[in-house]
Amino acid sequence: MVNSLLSAGPDSLTNSLSASSPGIGDEEDDYGDGSILGLTEKQNRTLMFITIIESSLSFTGSLIIIMSYLSFRKLRKFSLRLVFWLSVSDLGNCISYFLGDPKVGWLCTGQAMIMSLFELSSVLWTTVIALTLFRLIVMQKTSSHLMPKFLLYCFGLPFICMFLPLFTNSYGDTGAWCWIETPQENEDEDDDASMTKALLNEGTMWRILLFYLPLWIAIAFNSVVYIVVTNTLARVARTQASETRPKYLKMIRRLRMYPLILVFCWMGATVNRIQNVIYPDKPIYNLYLFQVSTRSLQGVLNAIVYGLNNHVMGEWATLMAGCLKEKGESGTTEEGSSDGDEDEEAGIFDEGGHDDNGDRGGGHENDMKKSLLSK
Repeated sequence: MVNSLLSAGPDSLTNSLSASSPGIGDEEDDYGDGSILGLTEKQNRTLMFITIIESSLSFTGSLIIIMSYLSFRKLRKFSLRLVFWLSVSDLGNCISYFLGDPKVGWLCTGQAMIMSLFELSSVLWTTVIALTLFRLIVMQKTSSHLMPKFLLYCFGLPFICMFLPLFTNSYGDTGAWCWIETPQENEDEDDDASMTKALLNEGTMWRILLFYLPLWIAIAFNSVVYIVVTNTLARVARTQASETRPKYLKMIRRLRMYPLILVFCWMGATVNRIQNVIYPDKPIYNLYLFQVSTRSLQGVLNAIVYGLNNHVMGEWATLMAGCLKEKGESGTTEEGSSDGDEDEEAGIFDEGGHDDNGDRGGGHENDMKKSLLSK
């Protein structure tokens, strides 16, 4: 279904997803029926088309990480387990955008609830990864025993928050998709009255409390943690031999990218929502373009930066080589894939080499140091 929608283009895409919605496909410059954005139907179609395209990329990237973790036993280390759950959250969020713009009814509410659950969950998993790296590199402590608490924090908390807007009937159509809706514009109100109404509205408060406030707290937390972590690695790098130092520098460059993903993906949405609060009846189409052009890339960026390292790509290369070659040749390829330069980036926070089946290696702290400092 998704492939046929993508090949149809923005106009046909929206007609397919919203054929039952009144007003679709009438006048190009008419305001969308039920939309509180004040954007034209053509603009709404464009926003939805961009969202579907980028969500498809994020869906694919997240699915690759999930399949890698489930398919290759050697990858089932604690580090990729965290990235696996991050990808599950990103995948769920992509599915919510594939629903298009239901506008009203149970499907609209369902889309809004799924979006609320998985968007917040994805943000929280990035804080767990940051905390794990901090504990490993700075505190020299492992975190695999905290996994049940991590799952409760990253899925349990968003699950509870997902139901809160139902008590104020705040889920509804927000233009090109359904989420937490804010007040409809009123032509009889001046700008100050409209802004006051928007600020005091339950929908605005839910948006801030249930997503944007946790988002920027997470960004601030991640930024501080990665500054401390990279400074620690830089100090260690200065004590290493010249041939080892480039590996540390490569690791530091990669770690610095982690907090930038959230900033890149959500800066546009944050600026747009602030504008919505200040001028609720004067939407700026370019801000919505900015929002959808970056936000839906979170899944694919998380997959690339957190998950697609040399170990993961090596396992897929070995699998594909085995499909193309004879059994004996594939065995040789597999044997050779683990030789030479082991991944310098994977295993940054592998802890003692134990997998999801409960296998544990000896010398937990020593293995941790080898994983971090000897690569």
